[in-house]
Amino acid sequence: MGSAKVMKVIGSAPYLRVSNFMDSLNFYVDVLGFDRPPLWGDPPSFAMPSKDGFVIMLSYEEGKPPRPNGPMKEWDAYFWCEGLDEYFLHLKGQGATFIHEIEERAYYGMRELAVADPDGHMIVFAEDMDN
Repeated sequence: MGSAKVMKVIGSAPYLRVSNFMDSLNFYVDVLGFDRPPLWGDPPSFAMPSKDGFVIMLSYEEGKPPRPNGPMKEWDAYFWCEGLDEYFLHLKGQGATFIHEIEERAYYGMRELAVADPDGHMIVFAEDMDN
């Protein structure tokens, strides 16, 4: 355990394989409001859009299909946030596809909404019920 102390985790990001890179990138930027990132590849096939310093990785590889976690019941990415009610209204206005609108999860103290990205990845935005 002693040598593990020298390493400090400074971040983490979900990695999502997508079927149409530009459609997915545009969804994260235009619908979810993430920042437009630099693109890698020619044609572009990898990017890391971010929102408030939190990153999600998008990757397209020929012959490697997307792999959302389960039949729309399991999370692919979970973002803790503030201002969930206002963000919900923004998402509705952008035409987001909701897996579920804001729901209270009293047993762990969160309010959550979930949207599906173009490949069916379940992206959850959640706010502490005490906010």
